[in-house]
Amino acid sequence: MSKITYLTDSWLITCVVSSATKQSEKMLLAARDAGAKGAVGHYAKGYGARERLGALGIAVETDKTVLTLLVSSEQRDIVVEAMFKAGELDRPGAGYIYVMPIERLATFIPESIMSRLREDNRVRQAL
Repeated sequence: MSKITYLTDSWLITCVVSSATKQSEKMLLAARDAGAKGAVGHYAKGYGARERLGALGIAVETDKTVLTLLVSSEQRDIVVEAMFKAGELDRPGAGYIYVMPIERLATFIPESIMSRLREDNRVRQAL
């Protein structure tokens, strides 16, 4: 039976932007340049604002791209700021980004990285 290794210093960054623009590509490149190692992107459909606007709602883009990244606490603020700026999320209707702490994350971790995590007391093993 193998041991499960839990990482406890992980944060989930989620960003929702319009699929009609190239924002998501720019944001992913900015996240990578800021140190993020990987991301998951998928498409979604938005609801709510369009229905409330009636005839004007035709102009509201409902197709969305959702980007999700896992980062450490050292990377969190740097990656969020880089993505926010690259996606120009300071404009109305451009999208939004949020961050949530991950209590435990389990995955394969190479021994070279495990030794560094053990030194920093950032990993816990369970049977």
